Amino acid sequence: MDHVFACCVLLAVFAILLFLLLQLKLAISGGGDGVRLPPGPWRLPVVGSLHHMMGERLVHRAMADLAHRLDAPLMYLKLGEVPVVVASTPAAAREITRTHDLAFAGRSLSPTARRMRPGGDGLVFAPYGPLWRQLRKICVVELLSARRVRSFRRVREEEVGRLVDALAAASSSSSQHGEAVNISERITELVSDSAVRAMIGDRFERRDEFLEEEAKQSELLSGFSLDNLFPSSWLASAIGGTVRRSEANRRKLYKLMDCAIRQHQERRAAAVDGAAGMEDEKGQDILYELLRIQKEGGLDSPITLGQIRAIMLVSNSDTVIKSKVKSMHCY
Repeated sequence: MDHVFACCVLLAVFAILLFLLLQLKLAISGGGDGVRLPPGPWRLPVVGSLHHMMGERLVHRAMADLAHRLDAPLMYLKLGEVPVVVASTPAAAREITRTHDLAFAGRSLSPTARRMRPGGDGLVFAPYGPLWRQLRKICVVELLSARRVRSFRRVREEEVGRLVDALAAASSSSSQHGEAVNISERITELVSDSAVRAMIGDRFERRDEFLEEEAKQSELLSGFSLDNLFPSSWLASAIGGTVRRSEANRRKLYKLMDCAIRQHQERRAAAVDGAAGMEDEKGQDILYELLRIQKEGGLDSPITLGQIRAIMLVSNSDTVIKSKVKSMHCY
């Protein structure tokens, strides 16, 4: 009986070692499908190249260091289950973004992105095609034109005035108590308020909730998570919870966007009933223009409410600026 148990243990150990050796061989060779992959750093079973991204460094800096050591225009990484090819030189980036632009126009969506944008709604996650080109034209011609940017001058001037007043008051108060004034935090508030006013309008009653949920969305989409690194593993999804939180975040943001849309519709109805103020209302913010375009029609593909929501969320680029400002740490 003891001999049988010992044989079973030896067979189990042998099977585990064989599996680990096979995984190590696949990691070194880049896979067993015969595809010739770019060079990359050495990889571990299961985690792949993730251990190279660990530490205090930012991810893009870690990738730059790896590319510099490999001295190759293209670099292959395996981030968990996700294969990644990094273009590390201007010439390689030009080949991808210009020479072979159509071949790389599409993008694969992570589990988190799929939950946040079902069906690829919006300009960022929509698959390349007629709908994407139409949305891009609307954004460039109607929403981000020079005339549109100039129309928000009043908003920018008012928010800058508020910033100056707030800094003056905070400086006066801090000088008495010997406390520093956090300039980064104040500038972040300026960018956030300006962006929301340009998108949704001055009188959106749930502006603070909207900003809070957008900040959560930015955090969920950035960085590494078990859900996105191991998309086929239900265990990673259960432990990570990013996909679950993304679903809750999407529902809350869409609820807030629906609230803003109802506000616009009520204001438009009130302006029509009063036969005054309609011209002042026209072009006041980006959401109003999107609703106007949807109502007028005449497009190859009608704009849906889901696309309006997604465009509005993407238009608020202050989340990107916010991360840059916070990294300044200026006082």
